[in-house]
Amino acid sequence: MNLKLKRVVRTPHSEEIAIFDGDTRDENNQAVNIGKLEVHFLDDQMVGTLLLWQEFAQGYKAIHGAGSEETIDDLIDAILTEIAEPLGLPAEYGIEVYYPSVTNQLFISNYSGDEGEDEEEYDDEASDDDSDEGAPRKDDDYYRKLINRP
Repeated sequence: MNLKLKRVVRTPHSEEIAIFDGDTRDENNQAVNIGKLEVHFLDDQMVGTLLLWQEFAQGYKAIHGAGSEETIDDLIDAILTEIAEPLGLPAEYGIEVYYPSVTNQLFISNYSGDEGEDEEEYDDEASDDDSDEGAPRKDDDYYRKLINRP
């Protein structure tokens, strides 16, 4: 898997990071969003929440099932290593991991104009679902792409 991380929001001590699979492309030839990480940097550790979309996790488990050397835990370790090592952060962390459905994810704000670039950039999947009425559900399509990947 070719992990791609994109910082969405940054404060002096925290970040929200969108996580993409660079090897899997959507219908617009964009890397597929597989989740997000909200991490807080303390003096001696990282703490936060990792969301891996349920549709991705199901596909990942189907591909890397029993007998596979790769597990979802290995993927989680790779994501956290990708965050910590380049920044020279302590290797110690406490991260909660959840597997919500991407179809249940939405972004709500009270920003003026409410159609900011950050929202469009990060929430592409949710906005595409609204405009593709009658099209197959993206979570099903994504699952099929993962299953059929070489």
